[in-house]
Amino acid sequence: MNHMARISAQDPVLSVEEVTGEAGLRDLAAEWDSLHEKISPRLPFATQLWTSTWWQHFQRNNIRAKDTPRLFALRNQDGELVAVAPMVLTRRPGFGPLTAKELQFYGADSNVTELRGPLCQPEYISAVVRSISALLVDANDADWVQWRGLRMQDPSQILPARIRPTPQLDKTLHILKLPSDWNDFRSNLSRNMKEALRKCYNSLARDNISFHLRIVAKVEDTPAALDRFFALHATRARHVTSVKHPDVFVSSVSRSFLVQYCTELALRGELRIFELLIDDQVVASRIGFKFGDEIYLYYSGYDPRWGRYSIMTTVVAEVIKWAIDNKLHIVNLSSGTDISKTRWRPDMITYYGGFEVRRRYKSQALFDLISLCRQRLLRGLTPFMLAAYHVPDSLQLLPL
Repeated sequence: MNHMARISAQDPVLSVEEVTGEAGLRDLAAEWDSLHEKISPRLPFATQLWTSTWWQHFQRNNIRAKDTPRLFALRNQDGELVAVAPMVLTRRPGFGPLTAKELQFYGADSNVTELRGPLCQPEYISAVVRSISALLVDANDADWVQWRGLRMQDPSQILPARIRPTPQLDKTLHILKLPSDWNDFRSNLSRNMKEALRKCYNSLARDNISFHLRIVAKVEDTPAALDRFFALHATRARHVTSVKHPDVFVSSVSRSFLVQYCTELALRGELRIFELLIDDQVVASRIGFKFGDEIYLYYSGYDPRWGRYSIMTTVVAEVIKWAIDNKLHIVNLSSGTDISKTRWRPDMITYYGGFEVRRRYKSQALFDLISLCRQRLLRGLTPFMLAAYHVPDSLQLLPL
């Protein structure tokens, strides 16, 4: 299906094609990968590899919820692919005459997918949203759309007014733009951060503890490195501190997804697992995805017995040194607002989200009902419980 749309005078004309079937995905794969290479910062989550792997592991097809893939490819008037929107139509309940239909981006999981949204040149975001929205209205499709990952300066100015801004759907990324020398990078840090770096290195030296950074990149080494990562990630989650970290990979589905994705990425030469070793033992691990001259730092884990040496700060510092030595231009510290990211003085990029509800009574009523159920489900939960989704969810209303 192909649909031409220009919803407002300032928007470029885009054609919207819904890609279906394995043949359609294969035909789009090369262009999809090429588009990913053009967009910075380069994120893994809306790529062809992440999307196809995610669907294999996380799709739902039961009485509570049924997922149907809806993949949209958008092209300009020259036929150039400018955006891919990997989306899922979720029906609740999964079967029956009365269902609520929510269109959302791939990645409804326990934050395994850290940022959900379209793969899109920033200047086309407004046109992409308006074009897909118009297509869905014409097709009498979803009751509402959950928009996420929309990168813009002021969403109220360029998005349709019927989209309700929803701060809980917003995400902020932290980007380090690297100079050519570590000393230049360090000189721009705050005095407190310079002191923190000095202490984490000196504390190890004072106790005659040596360390080295090992980088796992080969396919044959990946399974063992991921086993070590899972163990350290879970150990950190169990550790009682003032800042509680959920075990994102507590489920076998999440672990099997990451193993498959990382294995495929290693085959492409784009996986880096950074391990800090002390006395030949891995005491900290952080996964990195290398795309061209950028690296995205994914989840981490460490042995809390070494926490007093601030070993995770050491890991990030060593990764930054490695990135500079290898002529990378960007280290992406991922999403969140915790001090472990902001202390490096990164540039911040916010991706916005909101709900667009169809203008008919049934859709409005179903949206209000689902929203009320979600609010009651979430009421009183701690941030840790919410992040880990350790909650009873018989209607499969979470993740959002």
